[in-house]
Amino acid sequence: MTDGSARALDRAASRWQRHPHVADALTTLSWVVLTAVPMFAAESADPAIAARPVGPWGFGLGLVVVAIVATTMVLLRRRNPVLLFLVSVTLPLVLLPFSLDVGAFAVAYAVFAIAVYDRVSRAWIAGAVAYAVTLVLSAVHLLTGFGFTPVNRSGSRLETALTWAAFDLLLLLVALLWGQNAGNRRRYVAALVERARILEHERDQEAQLAALAERSRIARDVHDIVSHSLSVIVRLADGTRAVFDADPDRAREAVGQIGGVARSSLDEMRRALGVLERPNGQESARTGTGLEDLPRLAEVYRGIGLPVRLDLDLGRAGREGTPGPAAVDAQGIPAGLQMTVFRVVQESLTNALRHAEAPTQVRVEVRVDEDAIHAEIRDDGAVATVAAEGTRSGHGGTPERGRASGSEGAPAPARVGRGLLGMRERAALYGGTLDAGPSGARGWTVRLALPRSGS
Repeated sequence: MTDGSARALDRAASRWQRHPHVADALTTLSWVVLTAVPMFAAESADPAIAARPVGPWGFGLGLVVVAIVATTMVLLRRRNPVLLFLVSVTLPLVLLPFSLDVGAFAVAYAVFAIAVYDRVSRAWIAGAVAYAVTLVLSAVHLLTGFGFTPVNRSGSRLETALTWAAFDLLLLLVALLWGQNAGNRRRYVAALVERARILEHERDQEAQLAALAERSRIARDVHDIVSHSLSVIVRLADGTRAVFDADPDRAREAVGQIGGVARSSLDEMRRALGVLERPNGQESARTGTGLEDLPRLAEVYRGIGLPVRLDLDLGRAGREGTPGPAAVDAQGIPAGLQMTVFRVVQESLTNALRHAEAPTQVRVEVRVDEDAIHAEIRDDGAVATVAAEGTRSGHGGTPERGRASGSEGAPAPARVGRGLLGMRERAALYGGTLDAGPSGARGWTVRLALPRSGS
């Protein structure tokens, strides 16, 4: 259905829906006009009809029946059209001894209401019942002359009965077909409105899920950035304090490194939060968290004393150990996959810096194959506190090892690490897996596998 026809249909339906009581009143008034006015006009215009033994009670009772049916029509036409049908069929029968017929149009209106506001199948059943009553009354009139029809006031009983039956049949068919069409249109519009409501609800749910996903993403990024930067800054600050008197030049160099790390982390934080201000949540083309930035990251940790060895194999180019943008070429790898690898390496190095006791080597291996990206980060530092269970990605959180930062006493108790959970969430977003756990008596290993086709 085109937009123009949909709007026209909506306007046609809404005109009556905005004023249902007015519509009911007009419908009832039309029935009164079609029923009562011809009946009383016929009484005064035809001497033969006027001579019938109706009497004042008959007309008074006719007015009462018309009033009751009209009131029922106003009150029940929408809410209970079946009850309106029963009233319209049974109540006018009390007027037949007075040769007054007010039921034909009332029944047609009731059948129409059932088709529109209830079920079409019930409307056809009601129409069949009403026509069966008409056939019975026609037969009674044919045999006894009892009854009255405004359609044919002259002629034989057979002609009158046939005319009565044909007129009611035509009236019921018009009411049924018109009501079925109007009811189907009404139900179609209602279905469109309900579908629009459901779609709007689904959009709201999707927006809420997107907001939750964005909050989770920001939480991961903020954790990774803050954890990395503060760990590096704390280590540099401790080193600065240790050599402040003995080696002022190294102390000044360390202070400069602290400023550089802080500024770099501030820029990363701005980029992580700036995605909220860009249309459609688009990430910037250059975030500083790609595979090409891994050598720079390794150099930062080497500068604060962590013995990092980086092996970066992108399939077409790569160099071992020394940093430098010219050493790598990460073109063709989605930015999201690159950021995931970068953050996992960053978090693993941060954990090694904070928790590994006296490591002699922290080896970072990143390999890009045709169908997957593999990363492994392992160190040989002593594991202060490890819970062996739950290390497999997707089987719960892994307690992080080590001491509390800056403590000199006993190892910190095992806990579910936000960093490890964040790494698993990042891997899962792209259909990958992450394993983290101890490697032998000493050391810790993190393994990441991401499919190149991850979305």
